[in-house]
Amino acid sequence: MSQIASVQTTIFDLTPLTQVFVTVTDSEGRTGVGETWWGIPDPDRPGAGARPIASAVEELLAPRVVGREAGEIGRLWFELWDYGYRYADQGIFPMALSGLDIALWDLLGKTLGASVLQLLGGSRHDAVAAYASLPPLRDPELVVSETQRAVDAGIGGVKLHEVTIDHVERLRRRFGDKLAIMVDVNGHFDPIEAIAFGRQLADLGATWFEEPVRPMRDHRAMRRVQREAGVDIAAGENEYTLEDFERLLRSEAITYLQPEVTKIGGITAAQRVATMAELHNVALSPHNFRPGPSLYASLAYGFASSATRWFEIPWVPEGRRFASDTPLPVIEDGYVLVSDGPGLGIPD
Repeated sequence: MSQIASVQTTIFDLTPLTQVFVTVTDSEGRTGVGETWWGIPDPDRPGAGARPIASAVEELLAPRVVGREAGEIGRLWFELWDYGYRYADQGIFPMALSGLDIALWDLLGKTLGASVLQLLGGSRHDAVAAYASLPPLRDPELVVSETQRAVDAGIGGVKLHEVTIDHVERLRRRFGDKLAIMVDVNGHFDPIEAIAFGRQLADLGATWFEEPVRPMRDHRAMRRVQREAGVDIAAGENEYTLEDFERLLRSEAITYLQPEVTKIGGITAAQRVATMAELHNVALSPHNFRPGPSLYASLAYGFASSATRWFEIPWVPEGRRFASDTPLPVIEDGYVLVSDGPGLGIPD
């Protein structure tokens, strides 16, 4: 097996939708590409929020893996996790580890001529339902037109990042009950406000209410919203460790679990979280709002889990763009199809 020759990060900051790629090159010249979280956007300094994460990859992780066997992904992951524990088991360190881990899985698949999904045991699904995840738009006409564009592309659900109910009402009137509508407010409400909003969502048949309260990891408050509003709750993108996910799942607050592969430590960690979703009998819906290696890593571990019910497809209005031009996966009749190319299977 080859050795790791270099680890490099690239920050794509041409637009506010920054992306951070991690490239691992082995001693045979082969490359694997991963992605870490992109940081909190700063309109005045594009890409600035990503720099601490990229620095952690280059300064903390790279020196400890160069020269090591590239295929020993599990061993490297646990060594790095143990090494970085004193930096923190949440936040920037596991974000950095995510990018490296995804790149190593991509490299291993390419080296063996197999997809990462095959390395994880193959798909448990023929296809998985897709929803278009829209950014905050705050424009009723734009929300409708972008939903229409997603529907025209064969997608049967949309997720709104809106905090007023009129957007949901408008979509339900326009598209009827066949459209799945998810609403993510990113912790915008306090519990009393969230209950009132959640009741309206329940009346409109929303598929889920995502991160309904602030702080976003207040599991007891989420449970209260779920119980009193009668709406399914989705959460998990801001959890990190197995202990974090265990607390969330034991709270019985959620129906949909949403690990973020660029935060929790990559595919190696995501497999373990997916198993927890299966054990607690909740639906898995990998969280991701970028069209790069992170999306294809989410597809890989999601297809490999029997608990997966939805895939999030990043969706921005025409005229806006993500920092990378990575194409979206194949979607037919509202479902994401399995990609069987080598590594992460990212199309050319």
